[in-house]
Amino acid sequence: MTGMRRAALALGIALIAGGGPPVPAPPPHYAAPLWPVPAPGSFQASEGGTTYSRQGRSRGGPAAEVVAVVNRHRAQAGCGPGRLRSALNRAAQRHSADMARGQRLSHTGSDGSSPADRMRTAGYHPRHSAEVIAAGAGTPEAAVRTWMDSAPHRAIVLTCRYTHAGAGVAGGSGGPWWTLDLATGH
Repeated sequence: MTGMRRAALALGIALIAGGGPPVPAPPPHYAAPLWPVPAPGSFQASEGGTTYSRQGRSRGGPAAEVVAVVNRHRAQAGCGPGRLRSALNRAAQRHSADMARGQRLSHTGSDGSSPADRMRTAGYHPRHSAEVIAAGAGTPEAAVRTWMDSAPHRAIVLTCRYTHAGAGVAGGSGGPWWTLDLATGH
């Protein structure tokens, strides 16, 4: 009985010293399932869009197009826009190229890097960060639609605390391979 009294007393002291009840533990980290990688071969545009190639890029490029589509969804949700940052574009582009080379859809780089690691390597210092990826979507709109149709990815895209964005796309077998990095810097 004395052990229980001591534990209760320690809890009471902790509550008084901390100014309230203990803070609940954060939810477990979401680990995206490893999706089946599209079968190797050329990719096709979806729903009348055009395939992405170097010749077909618009003036703003695919990064700007992806972020523009994302920002339309964010505005509808009451979030501010994600402003393009060249360092985040570099991190996203390098990861898309890495996924295309390895033909694997993963948030972990072939060198073991995390999204935040890649952002720091590219020169961006994130306070909060997230990444969404896709393969096989033929247009920026189709890539964003893939993310918006998935509840966990939609939640990431519509997280208002992210103020900066960068995107990358790489062609290749099973692709194109898309990466969207969202972050808030220090």
